[in-house]
Amino acid sequence: MFRGKSLPCPPPLPGAASMPKRSRKITLVILALLALVAVEAAIVVFFISRVARRPDSSQSRPQPVRTGGHSSPAPAQSGRYTSAPKSAPKPAPKPSGPRAAAPQFSMPGGVFTNQLAAELKAAASTAVIRYTLDGSEPVESSPVYSQPIALAQTTLVRARAFEAALAPSSTVSATFTKLDPSVLEFSSNLPLVIVNSYNRYIGPSGFIPASMRFIGLSGDRATLSGPADFDGRGDLKRRGFTSLRLPKPSMTFKARTDDGEKLKFSPFGLPAESDWVLYAPYQDKTLIRDVLAFELSNQMGRYAPRTRFVEVFLARGSAPLTRNDNLGVYVLIEKIKRGKDRVNIAKLGSEDNAEPEISGGYIFKRDHGSMSGMGRGWGFSQPRATDDGVGFKTPRDLRLFFVDPAEDELTAAQRNWLARYVTRFEDVLHGSNFASPTEGYAKYLDVDSFIDHFWLVEMSKNIDAFRYSAYLHKPRNGKITLGPCWDWNLSFGNADYHGAEETQGWYYPYLRDIEICWVNRLRDDPEFVQRQIDRWTELRRDLFAPERILRRVDELAAQLQEAQVRNFKRWPILNRYVQPNPNTYGSYQGEVKAMKQWIQGRIAWLDRQCLSAPALSAKAGAVPAGTSLTLNASSGKIYYTLDGTDPRARGGAPTKTAREYTAPVSLDRELQLIARVRRGDNWSGPTTAHFTLEKSGSRR
Repeated sequence: MFRGKSLPCPPPLPGAASMPKRSRKITLVILALLALVAVEAAIVVFFISRVARRPDSSQSRPQPVRTGGHSSPAPAQSGRYTSAPKSAPKPAPKPSGPRAAAPQFSMPGGVFTNQLAAELKAAASTAVIRYTLDGSEPVESSPVYSQPIALAQTTLVRARAFEAALAPSSTVSATFTKLDPSVLEFSSNLPLVIVNSYNRYIGPSGFIPASMRFIGLSGDRATLSGPADFDGRGDLKRRGFTSLRLPKPSMTFKARTDDGEKLKFSPFGLPAESDWVLYAPYQDKTLIRDVLAFELSNQMGRYAPRTRFVEVFLARGSAPLTRNDNLGVYVLIEKIKRGKDRVNIAKLGSEDNAEPEISGGYIFKRDHGSMSGMGRGWGFSQPRATDDGVGFKTPRDLRLFFVDPAEDELTAAQRNWLARYVTRFEDVLHGSNFASPTEGYAKYLDVDSFIDHFWLVEMSKNIDAFRYSAYLHKPRNGKITLGPCWDWNLSFGNADYHGAEETQGWYYPYLRDIEICWVNRLRDDPEFVQRQIDRWTELRRDLFAPERILRRVDELAAQLQEAQVRNFKRWPILNRYVQPNPNTYGSYQGEVKAMKQWIQGRIAWLDRQCLSAPALSAKAGAVPAGTSLTLNASSGKIYYTLDGTDPRARGGAPTKTAREYTAPVSLDRELQLIARVRRGDNWSGPTTAHFTLEKSGSRR
């Protein structure tokens, strides 16, 4: 309702008769009602637009991370929790001039059961050690260390040395975790990780300081009291996008020294680095899909993050660690970043603003950050700024985000250079000369990497691929390269949309213009399609052989057979629908069996999309002179060469040296055979074999 003064009556139009008083009152009422309706409509539109910015506003808030025992899926960190700062507190600036030597702990952190005496030793007899037990930085007013510190609960001890005429030493820290009697006999066939945020809220908006202990296997078992690969401090946050609505939290950890410097360490035999991800499989009830896909990528010669299965315990502040603090099975994953053991590209510095240095290396991605607003795709407004920054958008509406270096670490010249390079690639890709080997898309795109990524995506039918967490990189003086792969939980039949649960049908037609849909144009080039077919034929002989993949699935499932029981006791979801699972199978074994059946069906369907390569009657290698070699195909004509050249010419016709197979080939000399099947305009992948003649008397 409107209160106060009434709305003024508009003046009469020229020449209009004066309005009766009753009519004027009616008009005023109508105008007031119309104004009220307009205001309410504007409010409704506003709220609808806010809801439309995300797929499911009712579930989009991140679940708080707590601990405690639960009989059903629930948030994971108990006790009180406070708002985390926007980022982990930065250490105090290093003082100038000489500093006192840092004190040393006799035991650099660890676990204990009853009581523990934490001992410190100063490097100089004239130094005074001051310490804190609440996580704060020791200062000159902090307690003086004079005798071993008696600890009866989980405690973070921090200490500094103070000495006359010298600046205070750097801070040293050690976390001592008390174990409850209920976990003294606990052991696992997986490594263990203890996380302690000291009851701080672990959220997605900013890093918080936390303590971590990584415990490897001693023999074939790990115990909470076992020796640690790493026991230290760093920055921790919750990670993910869709997974933020799930109760089992994934986390990112950056190990740091007490001075705030990056600290590299090597957990469980992985190459040393400072940045790690603890991924929490939840929608994937087999718990193995990401690990399997990353392994396949590495075996294809395309770097993907290395992984280790672990069990994670989330400590509750100073309380003893209990069995109820077990969060279940996690996957420790290398965070995607530049490095000699990760994405091995040149380091791009702020001084690299001219070619060739400015040409790389870059890691960038397509991700959820491009989904804000309410227009094409999701909206007509500009994407919101996220942790990924704003990124850049090509004229074809593809928005990409800088990863490493991060957006705020790049110069304007570097950001613009990469944006222009990707734009030039898309312009050429959609131009009339796009298929030119020298001036077309191949000038800008690493085609082999794209084809490998394509087949990993299509074989597993990952319905997030090319859309979300879709990483790319650009080496210095190199081309746009797909990968590393990431986020493969909704694959191998584990989703109920985009045809993901079906073993038949291609995934790529679901890609929208605002996603990495380059394959739709690439497949207009017959040479690209043939390269895809050739690579599929090669992969199917070994890496993508169904029996090989299924054997690896069984091995991974067997590795988790013990720990999965505890995982699904903490998260009892085997009989529950978890979006977007297509089905529930009631048991861990049922989930694994369904995945294996899907893989078999999927590979069989993909095989039917390509002509089968010719089969040979003899294996490559040494054969008796005069061996008669037959070539077989279920349909079409077989063309072959014996000099190692391809029987298919660019454009699709047989080469001048290609022979049509009509009779067995006599193997009377060393030769390199390449054979293909042709049916109409379509060619199979190649069958290749190198034959030599057995030496006289080599057979018995």
